[in-house]
Amino acid sequence: MRKSAFFLSSCILAIGQFTLSAQTVDSSQKQAVQSLPPIIISGLEAYKDKGPDDAVRAWIKGSAIDGSKDALTQANNLRQIQDYYGAYRAYEVISTRDITPKTRVVYLVLDFDKGPLFAKFVVYRPDRDWILANFTFNTKEEAILPTVIHMD
Repeated sequence: MRKSAFFLSSCILAIGQFTLSAQTVDSSQKQAVQSLPPIIISGLEAYKDKGPDDAVRAWIKGSAIDGSKDALTQANNLRQIQDYYGAYRAYEVISTRDITPKTRVVYLVLDFDKGPLFAKFVVYRPDRDWILANFTFNTKEEAILPTVIHMD
């Protein structure tokens, strides 16, 4: 009886810690999403609703690369990813980093049916609205994410 009570209380404690941990993750994820500039969110919503072409147009709107053929080729890259990984489902924020008060780097993972796509957006705020300076996608995280130095 005593062992059963101990086991039951241990399980309840573990579930409580898991729930608290999940709430912390959800809270930090919400904060990360709130730190996303609207220009990135509008492109992600356009991607989900209308596809790669509209996403790229939304991302580059008002920027120096607006109308650039090189930027529009990113839509082709996203279509190729869809052919390989299936449909785009959602995104998750990996991290955001303010380089200066006017420049922010955003790392995301875009979730597809069969795999992740890693993204890096550099945004700039010359006045009150953010614009895109550049963006990169790759299926290999090491091509997008900054290198982390591990101390042994």
